[in-house]
Amino acid sequence: MNRLNAGSIPLLPSEVRRPGYDREMTRIGFAHVGVGAFHRCHQAEYTEDALEAGADDRAEIGVNLRPPSIADQLSPQDGLYSRLLVEGDRAEARVIGSIRRVLDAEREPAGALAALADPGIDVVTMTVTEKGYCHVPASGALDWERPEIAGDLARSSGRTSLPGFLAEMLARRMAANAPVTLISCDNIPGNGQILKGVVLGFAEAADKPLAGWIADNVRFPSTMVDRIVPATRPEDLKQVEELTGLRDDGAVVGEPFRQWVIEDDFNRPRPRWDVAGAQFVADVEPYEFIKMRVLNACQSALSYVGALTGLGTTCDDVNDPELRDFVRRMILSEAAAVLPDMPGMQVGPYLDLTLARLGNRAIRHTNHQIATDGSQKINQRILQPLRDRRALGLASPLLETAIAGWVAYLAKSQPAFGGAWHAHDQIMPLVADIATRSSGDIDVFTKLFIGNRAIFGDSLAADDGLADRIAGTAKAMLADGVRTALGRAMAEAPPRG
Repeated sequence: MNRLNAGSIPLLPSEVRRPGYDREMTRIGFAHVGVGAFHRCHQAEYTEDALEAGADDRAEIGVNLRPPSIADQLSPQDGLYSRLLVEGDRAEARVIGSIRRVLDAEREPAGALAALADPGIDVVTMTVTEKGYCHVPASGALDWERPEIAGDLARSSGRTSLPGFLAEMLARRMAANAPVTLISCDNIPGNGQILKGVVLGFAEAADKPLAGWIADNVRFPSTMVDRIVPATRPEDLKQVEELTGLRDDGAVVGEPFRQWVIEDDFNRPRPRWDVAGAQFVADVEPYEFIKMRVLNACQSALSYVGALTGLGTTCDDVNDPELRDFVRRMILSEAAAVLPDMPGMQVGPYLDLTLARLGNRAIRHTNHQIATDGSQKINQRILQPLRDRRALGLASPLLETAIAGWVAYLAKSQPAFGGAWHAHDQIMPLVADIATRSSGDIDVFTKLFIGNRAIFGDSLAADDGLADRIAGTAKAMLADGVRTALGRAMAEAPPRG
């Protein structure tokens, strides 16, 4: 079968949308770090829409700091790939052309660095997952204990961590007097401030004059991004082949819904993503709070209790009445009390939309994929709402149950608790050590785990009563079953909001 590339575009069926502009007339004015499925299904499509509308002439170059190799997927395809939107039985394919070139930093470190340092690049966006920022989740500060940070501080070139790589790139831009806007598009509250903090923190330790230049010449707007994009499966690639008639190794699959809210803080010409529906606002924080504490909180809570129940995907979880009722109650009776009132994002209607999206049976987002790197996600999704309620003197049995689900999920990955699956998280050495020390006792495991201040912060880690309650629920989940434990928690929950 012919492979998708610039030469095979004319072979596409007429119903498949393809770039409606001359790609050769675009210039590379944007760069993106972390060209995974989410970026290709979200930000790159906004850029595509701006190009098609004739509102902007800037295309992008993509750089991956770590595997998987993006060059193997997209270079033979001239940067082209298919974006498949699915809902129920419906599927719509579109070929995206906004990525003109891609580079893998592990293969071409000098080329990747030079590409981002090019003064012609106005904006660098990034999706590197929460752990890529090398920060302490509970505080947001640069984690000096991370080995990649220590390694990058010991060298002046060839840095591999995101803070180190960006600092090295910005040193080149300083020499060329080329200001830039850096935009985090990851699910971290105040992601612009987190990015600024880790980059400036690294620069302060490595090169103080550079830190001063960054403070004066680099902008770090915060963003909120939203579209559900699961990992591409072999059957997805097959469906794309059937719809397009071409082989496409870079195809991505997502839901129709998308949203992008961006703090209006740029020092170079602002991208015209607004023509595609992106919102430039003065303050992103309210949008972040609602999205993370509703959509993302539901995803995380469901991934843990769903996996423990034996269900495979989020849509399976949401279409299970007991699990659906649990997360709905968790949001309406607990999280909603500490959320802002945003026009167009009122909690009740937004939750209804969220559950409808998560219940889309065409999106097979696995529980284990969502549960990955929970230590980097749970603070903003579950722990911070819990802290906010505690400050008001409010009990939170359902948020605590979600935490217990995470604890039980991690425990079950260990041989001492059955080794039911392999959990992926940078804290797994800690989990393994605690599991060994607890000798299969979930009470001991839970209390040792919750005592970790880097994750839970001082106040939660020091609360013996909280640890006792979470340990009791985790024990019930493993001994009596998740449904029984959820039923008990629901009986203790406050009334619906």
